[in-house]
Amino acid sequence: MNWIFFAILSPAIYTLVTFIDKHLVSNVVKDYKAMPIYTSIVGFIAGLLFWILTGFPILSFRDGGIIVLTGMITIWSTFLYFKALEGEQTSNINILFQTFPVMALILAYLFLGETITVKQFIGFIFILSAAVGVSFQPRKKGEKTLSKAFFLILFFNFMTAISSVLIKFAIDTTSFSQVLSYESLGIALGGLLVFILFPGIRKAFIANIKIVKRKTVKIIFINEGLFVLAKSLGFYALVLGPVALVTVLSGTQAFFGIIFGFTLTKLFPKLFKEDISSGGIIKKMGFAVLIVVGIALLV
Repeated sequence: MNWIFFAILSPAIYTLVTFIDKHLVSNVVKDYKAMPIYTSIVGFIAGLLFWILTGFPILSFRDGGIIVLTGMITIWSTFLYFKALEGEQTSNINILFQTFPVMALILAYLFLGETITVKQFIGFIFILSAAVGVSFQPRKKGEKTLSKAFFLILFFNFMTAISSVLIKFAIDTTSFSQVLSYESLGIALGGLLVFILFPGIRKAFIANIKIVKRKTVKIIFINEGLFVLAKSLGFYALVLGPVALVTVLSGTQAFFGIIFGFTLTKLFPKLFKEDISSGGIIKKMGFAVLIVVGIALLV
């Protein structure tokens, strides 16, 4: 049952990555628009390294183009992710991430001809209810409204789901290591394009690179390495174990977000500011349970 270990370790590392990103955006880099450019630089290095280690594979124009495009969409979507991290608790972001299966299944239904059962529809309701519940923020006069992070992560997951659907057309004839190398190069290309085409992003990165410390750059590179590790472990778990159960266990990221948020806020209150009140923890735990049940119904 080694697949269980990898299926749980992957979301745990993904959660750690989000908290490190939160620290970087809130306390170090400051302007979120600079972060995806750092990611694209790491993507270029990782893509080149994977390409060399896999023996310089040359994919067909169709397969290579599709995988590179998914990498470009991935880096463009991270602008939404980093913006959401600016004004939202990281544990809430990890719960909102779990709306991804909803987006993926809807797109699979529209473009891959897959069906949506009554059970899956109920799963949709559970997941979206949890996402909406965790996103309500108080306003004046007792009113509440959905946080900006809700819409940002929803759109982020929509873009990520597009990448997942696209890569279905190429992955059957391509190994995971080849996908990783071409996707990483797509991330680099996507970052280069936005750097060239959008002055605001270019100025944010140049301004930051002038003042950023070497220690910060190391943290960014290590964190991106952890992201690749989490992605690889998740894929390995899918290879070893049942896809449905591995997918359900990916929902444990919501619980890891709550646990990490509590621990880091206790240990480093100046850097991490999660709601660790009894009411806040119970509410998040309830939504996390609803998320996992919803994912189980989807698969």
